[in-house]
Amino acid sequence: MTIEIVKNVFELQQSIARRRMEPTNSAATVGIVPTMGAIHQAHTNLVHSAKINSDIVVSTIFVNPKQFGENEDFDDYPRSEKEDIEKLEKAGSNIIYIPSTEIMYPEDFDLNINVPKLSSILCGKHRENHFQGVATVVTKLLIQSNADFAFFGEKDYQQLLIIKNLVNDLDINCKIISIPIVRDQDGLALSSRNIYLKNEKKIIANNLYKILTQAAKDIANGDGTDQVISNAKKDILISGFNKIDYLEIREERQLGEIKDYNKIKARLFVAAYIDNIRLIDNIIVE
Repeated sequence: MTIEIVKNVFELQQSIARRRMEPTNSAATVGIVPTMGAIHQAHTNLVHSAKINSDIVVSTIFVNPKQFGENEDFDDYPRSEKEDIEKLEKAGSNIIYIPSTEIMYPEDFDLNINVPKLSSILCGKHRENHFQGVATVVTKLLIQSNADFAFFGEKDYQQLLIIKNLVNDLDINCKIISIPIVRDQDGLALSSRNIYLKNEKKIIANNLYKILTQAAKDIANGDGTDQVISNAKKDILISGFNKIDYLEIREERQLGEIKDYNKIKARLFVAAYIDNIRLIDNIIVE
């Protein structure tokens, strides 16, 4: 069966049902890859993982207005639907779901989903209601598709944990599967917003992973956590970034604070700006 492009919930569910009606597909599992478009290698890696772990792969393209705050880049967020469809099809998607804002949030829509503890720190502390918007749209997509599996990248690690928690707490029968961060040849974590990085801004951006890597090594080697983080912040600003939202070490399971690193599973998390371009990253401390 050829790839199908669907635009509403009825079409999505009918497309999945048609594929399950095939004689060899009656017990087929569904994997969903939610995206906001501007497809790059990290997205296609998620599709590849979905293809391995499920029988029917649904990729979504929806730039979710609820996760953008005031003065953020919703209107300017990169959109390239035709190219995105080609990339998702080539990667192995069976169905591409492209709902409109009106489909996802009808005029009388009056619901928000919040995972308050995890949403109050790191990015959530600096982007009001961002994770509420993420949690709401992901919940809707999981219910609309009735997916058995959903696939997310570890670059947005806080988002990943929030989604795992909401699935568990709401008894949504969907397993969340993550893939490691995909980086370019200079170590920069792939992101749709990297399209904004031109010339000298890309050179500046490449420093983030290098500084983060060195800081993680220093902490793992026993150097004082506060001093390492303080030095890393200075290095980030000296390298050309103009603002840091946070640079923190947190334990991996539920992002608990770490005062002094003692070999527990932990990651360094950072969000920093080059002009108005916000980059996030994280790295395991080991």
